[in-house]
Amino acid sequence: MTIVGNPMGQSTPELEDAIHEKIRAAGLRLTMPRRAICAVLAVNDEGFLTTQEILGRIGEQGVPIDPSTAYRTLDDLAKIGLIHLVHLGSSPGRWHLTVEHDHQHLVCEICGKTTLVPTAEIQPMFDQLRERYGFQTRHHHFAIMGHCETCSESEEHDHA
Repeated sequence: MTIVGNPMGQSTPELEDAIHEKIRAAGLRLTMPRRAICAVLAVNDEGFLTTQEILGRIGEQGVPIDPSTAYRTLDDLAKIGLIHLVHLGSSPGRWHLTVEHDHQHLVCEICGKTTLVPTAEIQPMFDQLRERYGFQTRHHHFAIMGHCETCSESEEHDHA
């Protein structure tokens, strides 16, 4: 997955340290499963991974983690706002690292390119939904699916 506009700007060790700090600040211990999952998330940075992909990458490192432990750990990390489960179309939910919360995602369904958009740029849409429909959004993290400029230009459309 190609990511455009990555706000992190940190190396993997720096990002891992930031993740560890958030875990400690939330009063959680840095157990071996949490460290292994954090390492995978840090290497993946802003990408999206299914639980199975996370387990596969941990397995490649030779770290034995029971799937139920991984699910509990991911839930714990979600509860403290470190990761979010994002649904990209009809595929299984994917975990997304959210050390910083000030962006949303535009995801190309063809090539997988993800563009990070500052939340401030789409805040007017949330305001309009609230004003027009009385709908209060919870816009922690979500993905807007569609086609990037490159794929839109190369794809022929049969409908208007």
